[in-house]
Amino acid sequence: MAPPLPEPVSLRHRLRWDTSSGSLHDGPRRYLMMRPDVLMGALHGVDDAVRQAMLDALAASIQTHGVRSLHAYAEQVGFDAEALMAATVAAAADLGWGRWTLQREGGGLALEVDGSPFADGWGAVSGTAALRPVCAPIRGMFSGLAGIVLGAAVQAEECACAAQGAPGCRFIARMPG
Repeated sequence: MAPPLPEPVSLRHRLRWDTSSGSLHDGPRRYLMMRPDVLMGALHGVDDAVRQAMLDALAASIQTHGVRSLHAYAEQVGFDAEALMAATVAAAADLGWGRWTLQREGGGLALEVDGSPFADGWGAVSGTAALRPVCAPIRGMFSGLAGIVLGAAVQAEECACAAQGAPGCRFIARMPG
C-alpha cells in the first residue's frame, strides 16, 4: 500500500504577489485580480449576439487554459478524482469564484454555485435580469474539470443562473450522445 499523499497546500497560500513586477503567481501560472463588474460591464455594453459569442469564447479559453491549473491540482492529489474535485472547490473559493458544490449525477457531474462573481457583477452593472446565463468562466472551468474526472470530452451547460433570477447557478456536464 502506497503511503498517503501529503495534504495539498491551498491555492490561497500558494499565491505569491510580486509587487516589484506587478504580478500574482501560483508557481508558473500567472493570475489576475479584477472586479467582476468591470468584466461584466464590458459584456453588458455589447449587443446580445456579440455578448453570447464573447461568453462562449471566454468559456472555451478557460476550459483550454484553465485545465493547466486542474492538472497541477490533480498532480498534488495523486490524480484521485474525488480529491481533485475537492481541491477545485477549495481553489474556486480562494479565487472568489463563489461557493461550489460538486456531485456526481448519473454518468456526469453537477455543480451548484452560490455567490457567482459573474452573476453578481452582471447585477451590479445592469440592475436587470440577464436574458441568458452569464457565468461562462465557471462553465469553462467546470467543463475542463468534468473532462478530467469523467475521462472523456463533455458537454457542460449552465442550467440556472443567479443573474437571471435563480437562487444560485447550476451547471451540468455530460458526455455527448
